[in-house]
Amino acid sequence: MRESLSSGVVRAGAIGLLVLFASVLAASAQPAATPTNTAAAERVLRTVTAVAAGDDTAPRRDALMAALRSVGVEPALEPFGSDAGRGINLVVTLPGTEARTILVGAHYDRVAVGRGVVDNAAACAALIELIGALKASPLPRATLTFVFFDREENGLEGSRAYVAAHSARPVYAINLDVFAYGDVMFATASHADGVLFQHLKTAAAAAGVSVRDVVPNQYPGSDHLTLAQAGIETLGLAIVDTADVDGILKVGVAGLRAGRGPRILTLIHTPNDTLAELRPEQVVRAIGVVERLLRAL
Repeated sequence: MRESLSSGVVRAGAIGLLVLFASVLAASAQPAATPTNTAAAERVLRTVTAVAAGDDTAPRRDALMAALRSVGVEPALEPFGSDAGRGINLVVTLPGTEARTILVGAHYDRVAVGRGVVDNAAACAALIELIGALKASPLPRATLTFVFFDREENGLEGSRAYVAAHSARPVYAINLDVFAYGDVMFATASHADGVLFQHLKTAAAAAGVSVRDVVPNQYPGSDHLTLAQAGIETLGLAIVDTADVDGILKVGVAGLRAGRGPRILTLIHTPNDTLAELRPEQVVRAIGVVERLLRAL
């Protein structure tokens, strides 16, 4: 078959336009690495690196305080316990026009092995990013309280001390624990049909993030338990890979053991919990979901 030169040029131009259009569609289907997201990922990496450099709780706390001051807030120190059981919670309040309070928490202490990146420096970096964003563009009414809990690894002592010291209860609480990487948000809600979980699903869907939720007795323990037991509608949140969730559910909470089972358990509470496991871009994506959730409340 033969075609004239002019018809070949027209066809080539049309094919070129189709190829260009297809490439634009393919690119738009992928989340763009915007300058804003890139800068946030770099900040997360810097914060986690500084916190993880600490060999014990005190230097981790110092690194957090420096990061908080860099976003223009001065944390309140709330000591609790005594002697070997002494700890210090860090509290940041972003006041609103109403007395209604929403608490967002994460623990900053770690076990003796590893660097405590996955468990739980990355979640602390997420809180600092949220504080910076919500200080710059505040919620219109609710007061936000951010709590960096100490001594979670010693039996949730920091969150228990915080609840005991504050008789006024927040209306909602969100706790982040294990927040360094993941393609899915792993969640448990104290109220399965409550406001928090409904807004989480909406916020995650808007961001194109999957949510896997389980009832509280199928979710690993953390400070969310203390807050829920105090009668607060509470959401426990982690980010992990889908295979991690499948493995946790297969083993069951009672069968979880550090160092064996799904990949996440070969990291936390082991020498493998290091900066090598941090995926800042995935952390930033999850932070966006939490921020969207908070603004919806």
